[in-house]
Amino acid sequence: MKRDARHLVIAIVAVCAVLVLAFILAAPGTAGEEPAATVLTITDMDNRTVTIPSEVRTVVITCCGGAAQELAALGVGDRVVAQPKKCTTERLYTVVPGYRTTPDVGSFDEVNVEEILKLNPDVVIGSYYAETGNSRIEAAGVPVVRVLTGRAGVEELKQEFLMLGQVFGREERAERLVAYWNETLARIEAKLADIPESERKRVYYMMSTPLKTEGLGAWGNDMIHAAGGINVAGGIDQKVIRGGYEISAEELVRWDPDVIYVQSSMKDYSSPAGAFVANPQFETIQAVRDGAVYPCPVGTFWWDRPAPESPLGILWLAQKLYPDRFADVDLADETTKFFREFYDYDLTDEEVESILHPTPISIGM
Repeated sequence: MKRDARHLVIAIVAVCAVLVLAFILAAPGTAGEEPAATVLTITDMDNRTVTIPSEVRTVVITCCGGAAQELAALGVGDRVVAQPKKCTTERLYTVVPGYRTTPDVGSFDEVNVEEILKLNPDVVIGSYYAETGNSRIEAAGVPVVRVLTGRAGVEELKQEFLMLGQVFGREERAERLVAYWNETLARIEAKLADIPESERKRVYYMMSTPLKTEGLGAWGNDMIHAAGGINVAGGIDQKVIRGGYEISAEELVRWDPDVIYVQSSMKDYSSPAGAFVANPQFETIQAVRDGAVYPCPVGTFWWDRPAPESPLGILWLAQKLYPDRFADVDLADETTKFFREFYDYDLTDEEVESILHPTPISIGM
């Protein structure tokens, strides 16, 4: 009797084992197969739905416009396995040393898909207007997350930070960066709120040459407005123009700005601000007569272009326009704190000085 009972127990156990094994074999992702990778769906800055791995470990950058700086600010610069060399600088290399040795696989529409595939990246960060290059990469099976590459306004760029924070699992850090932007811009606005339009400084933004500037719909216009100024070129609708707008010397003299600020070189940190002082065509301009021609600082990226450090550039310009109202602002301290908070890097006094005061040079027309 006991032997029969023992046989019954063994039989029941055997049946249960068979059922469990059958269940395991029927389950997806088992029987020797790799479990399906988890994915994340995001909306990029071209308003496209992109499916990416839920954990992005490696990324290739195929654009300029501050993308490498954005990833550095999010603390994921170590995940970049390739990027265009023309978009990097010695200062960026100092902040993110790994950037120095990353290969260059092309940029925008001129990309080397074969080299990208050899790196096997989880995602590519590409420009929203590099349709040809992006399509080739996607056709090879690599998802492309598109960013605005210098074409963003303030609100769009904050949205881009949040989107990239989602891509890399750095939501909290992206939110801190956006909070910094909001707080800094609010501080500036509060200091300028009671200045009537008729008393606001009239400003000209010089890009790479004295007669290249930006109008309505471009970052230069947004920067001047955020700093409390009036863009003398604001009547130019530049929403569909890329890379600046060419004016005549006569137009600039007629506009007669109170202040001129000048884009400095991101490669050697020099400034062509002397072009105005040296040229007799511009000697009647109020900004030239008052010595109010200022080279714009350069950090890991131009402070006069949309990138993580842009609020520092707006704060710098506001201080130049209204020094009395910003006498309590220590821009060197602001810069040091930003680099420590978002790049995890402690600037030396010499580095701060180099950022805030580009070397002046003179250029011709």
